[in-house]
Formats: sequence, structure tokens, C-alpha cells
Amino acid sequence: MEFFLRVIADTENTVIKEVRIKGGATMMTLHEHIYTHFGLQPGEMASFYYSNANWDQGNELPMFAMNDNMPTMEAQTVKQFFEASTNGLYVYNFLDMNIFYLEVVKTEEEEGFEDFVVLSSVGELPKKKDSEFTSKDSGELSEDELNNLYSLDDLNSGTLPKEKDQEEDTLGYDY
Repeated sequence: MEFFLRVIADTENTVIKEVRIKGGATMMTLHEHIYTHFGLQPGEMASFYYSNANWDQGNELPMFAMNDNMPTMEAQTVKQFFEASTNGLYVYNFLDMNIFYLEVVKTEEEEGFEDFVVLSSVGELPKKKDSEFTSKDSGELSEDELNNLYSLDDLNSGTLPKEKDQEEDTLGYDY
């Protein structure tokens, strides 16, 4: 069995890919294809969520199990996931929150030769702008920039910085 899915990125611009994947493929395989074909950086955490026609978030299908009874992307097939719900949500990189809506467009019993095919594509994900601190490699920052970045200005003096309201204790020691 093959599943024809519409994958829609939750962005201001229209970004949609229609794909075909074999029902026997794992959800981990689908995860890898989504982040690859949408141009996202590999190596981030992600989860699928069951959903309904209103895109309400249901139970999570994580990459890794937190307990013995929990299903994972590696253990669940595309067929198993989409038989339980014809809609799903996919969240990639929980810091950037790349959210995708997945819906089954159709299924076919007969399988093609390829495991995964992008049938059509509209738009591109916007490129993330680097922050001022990540735009340079830390090896490229000057000592002053590093000190300012990590508030290390007072380390060169050899004494610890004092709090504004800090006073000497009864023995006359400065802290």
C-alpha cells in the first residue's frame, strides 16, 4: 500500500510538498525525508502527533521512547500511523518549532518501485537568520567580544566583581 500525503509547512508563505511513500516505511523514514526535502538541518529532535480535521494536536509519536510501552517513529509504520488518523502534525526542532501539517490525499494498494517520491512542490521555507552571536564562530571572536558576550570583563583584574550593595563583614573582609 502507498500513501499520498500533502505536507504543508506552517509559514507565512505557501510551502507545500505532495509526496508518495510506501505504507511499510517507518515514521522515522518519513521524518528523514521531510527534513531533507524541506531543506532543514539534520540532527534535531522531532515528533509526529496524531491529529483530526481541525488540526487539533493528539497523542505524540516521538523519535525515542521515554518508557517501555511508548511507541516510537522507528517502531511504527506509515500505514499504522495514518490508519489511526488521516491527519497528522510534525514538529521539527523544538527550539525553532518548524511545524508541518500532514494529510492523506489518497492511498493505493499497488506499490511503485521507489520508496519515497516528491510528486509536486510549491514554495521554499524561508532561511533562518543567524543571531549576532551565532553569525561568527567562537574561534573568530576577539577576546573583547568573548568577554562582552559572557560578561567576563572583570576577570582580567584578578578580583571578583562586587555587588552594588555589598559591604564589608564584621571581620573587615571584602567579598
